[in-house]
Formats: sequence, C-alpha cells, structure tokens
Amino acid sequence: MLPKTEIRYSIIYNKLFNENFTFEDRNKIIENSRKFEELHKKYINEILKLIEKYGFKWRKEYIPIYIAKDTKISFSDPLTLKYRDNERLMLVILIHELLHNNLEGNKKFNTRNELHVFMRPIVEKIVLELPINLKAELRQFNDFS
Repeated sequence: MLPKTEIRYSIIYNKLFNENFTFEDRNKIIENSRKFEELHKKYINEILKLIEKYGFKWRKEYIPIYIAKDTKISFSDPLTLKYRDNERLMLVILIHELLHNNLEGNKKFNTRNELHVFMRPIVEKIVLELPINLKAELRQFNDFS
C-alpha cells in the first residue's frame, strides 16, 4: 500500500527556523507553493510507485511534507522541503527525500555519502520515468547535493 502524503504549512514549525515567521509569511508560502502543490497532486502516486519499484515496500502509511521557508536544507525526517521558487526542482528534491523515507529501516549504510551514492541512480531513474521533463532540475539538484 502506498503512503498518503499531505503538504503542510506550519507556523510553529517554521518558527523553529525563523522566530519572526508570521501568519502572513505562511499565507505567502501557501500562495507561492500552488504550482508545487499541483505537481505533487499530479505525480505523487506515480512517484511513490516508482520509489517502491526501485526501493522497498512502503512501511509508512502517512508522510506529512512540511514546507519551510527559512531552513537551510531539505531533509527527510520529518520530511521538510525548503521552499524554492522553482516548483519543479522542489519535486526532484521531494523524490530524493521520499526515497530516504523508503530506505529507512530497510537498508543500512555506513555513511551519508554511501547512502547518497546508492540513491543517486535511483532518483535519476524515477525522474526519467515520470511523464514530465525534469532533466534540468535533476542536473541542478545533482550540482548541489
């Protein structure tokens, strides 16, 4: 069974990264994330299926996806995406972080680098199998990951 995902915009969570984060800031992120939400809604089931195809059966039933404006990076637990203006790049990062969630508890790695070396070709396969061209965003992601 594929996990259910939900995009969340928490004021309290965002205040962990910026104590001056406001309700207005939250509303602005929600407004600016509409295109990302559309991509998420359109492709999430296919992404989850492809992760399972190249990874492991899903153990989690629910994965909240927090959007955070002032975090330095995106990370997998709790799944947190750094807000970016490029919604397509955010989708590639989401694939990477979801793969982290899928591998958690299923496969052990000695180092973060070893884990990312294992993950890189899987993320690339998933991106290339989706019916959306994310090659430029994948290159951009690979440049900073």
